[in-house]
Amino acid sequence: MFDFAKSRLYNEEDVQDAVQSAIIIAYLNIQKLRKNVNFKTWITRILINECNKIHNYNKKEKEIVTKYLSDIKMYNDENEKMNFESIIKALNDTEKKIFELYYKENLNIKQISKLLHIKENTIKTSLSRGRNKIRRLITKGMFFALILCMLCATSVIAVSMINYIKSLFNTSSVGVDNEGILNAIENLEWYQEINTEYKYLDEGYEIKPEYVILDETNLYMIFDIRGKESIDKYTDISLVDLKITNENEEIICDKKNMNTNQYAKLLGSKLIEKNEYNIKFLIYMYAENMPNSKKLNIDFSRIILTERRIFNINEKAINTNINFKIDLNEKFINRDYVTYKANNTLISKATVSATGFYAIAEETENIDIQKEKITLIDENNNKYRCNILPMSNIETKKYIIISNLNNTTNNKLKLIISNKEIELKK
Repeated sequence: MFDFAKSRLYNEEDVQDAVQSAIIIAYLNIQKLRKNVNFKTWITRILINECNKIHNYNKKEKEIVTKYLSDIKMYNDENEKMNFESIIKALNDTEKKIFELYYKENLNIKQISKLLHIKENTIKTSLSRGRNKIRRLITKGMFFALILCMLCATSVIAVSMINYIKSLFNTSSVGVDNEGILNAIENLEWYQEINTEYKYLDEGYEIKPEYVILDETNLYMIFDIRGKESIDKYTDISLVDLKITNENEEIICDKKNMNTNQYAKLLGSKLIEKNEYNIKFLIYMYAENMPNSKKLNIDFSRIILTERRIFNINEKAINTNINFKIDLNEKFINRDYVTYKANNTLISKATVSATGFYAIAEETENIDIQKEKITLIDENNNKYRCNILPMSNIETKKYIIISNLNNTTNNKLKLIISNKEIELKK
C-alpha cells in the first residue's frame, strides 16, 4: 500500500496519510467485503480514492496560495510550498474569515459584505491590513516558520505543537501515568526545546537532544537519532554509559558507575516515535531531589540499537564519543516548589511542583507499598489517584508516589495508605 501510494503522491507525509486513512476506512467497512479473495482489489480501490482526495486538495491549495502570493507580489518557487492555513495564521479571527471567503471561496468584496454584514470599505481595509501583516512576517524571517507549518501540517502543527510535545513526554509510556507533567506542558509550557546541531556517529548515524523537562524530582529528555539508511526496524535504543552532570560537576546520573553517589535513583529509556529514517526516544529519571543547575553536560560513548524479532534479537553497537552542553531555561534553574513534612516515618519527603505531587515512601514490615491503593486528598477534600514506582540503586526499599496535584497553596495534604491517614504539613 505504501509503495502504491508513493507512485501517486509526491510527499511522504501525504503517502502516510493516504495509507492510514485507507486502512481505517477498510477496518470500519470490512463487513461490506463479500469475498475475502477480493480483499486486495477492494482495499486498493479505497487507497486510490484517498490518494485522489489528497492530490485534488493539494492542487486546489496550491492554486489558492499562488493567487494570494501574487496579490502581495511575493510569489516565487519557494514560497508556493506554503499552505493557506500557515499564511493566515498571523491574522485575527475577522481577517481570517475574510481571507478565506475571498481567496478560498472566490467571493468578491460585495458578496463578503452581505454575508458578514460588514461594510465594503471595512472588507477592503481588512484585506489590505492582513496582506501587510503577512508581508512583514515573511520579510522579518518568519517565512521559515510558515514553511514549517506546511511541512509538519499532518503530524505536528495540525494538532498544535503543545499536543505534539505532550505526546512525546506521555509518561504512561514509561510505566506510570503522570498527568502532572502533561498538565504542566499544556498550561505552563513546562519544557525546553534544545537548539543544537546533530552530532555525527559512526556508520552514517547522527544524534541530538531535542527537548528537556526538569523539576525537583524529574529529568526527562527527548533524543533524536537519524540515519542515511532505513532505521525503523529498531525497537529499543540505549545510551549504555550515559553520564549527566551540571556546571558544578554534580553527578545527576552515571549509568556506567551505578554505585557512585548520584542524584538519579530510577532511570530508563523508551522509544516513542519513529519513521524510516528517524527515531525519537525518551530518557527519564527520578530523584529524591534534583540539584539546581544552570547547565547540563551530557556524555556517552556507546549506543545500542536493538531489533527484536519473533525468534531472535539483533543488536547493533555504535561506538562514539559525544558531549552535549545545554543551557537551561530560567524556569528550570529557579523552579518553584513546596515541601511537606509527614507525621509518619513512612513518608520521608513530599513535594509539590509544576509537574505534580511526589512523595518518597519507605517500605515497612507491615506495609507493602507496591500493593497498596494510595489516595492523595487536598484541603478542599479533592481526591487524586496516585501511582507508585520503585526507586532502585539504593539499599532500603524506597518508592516514589506520584500524583497530578500541582497546587502549591495547600497548607495541609493527606495520604491514605493501607487505611492509614498520613498528614502532610507545609
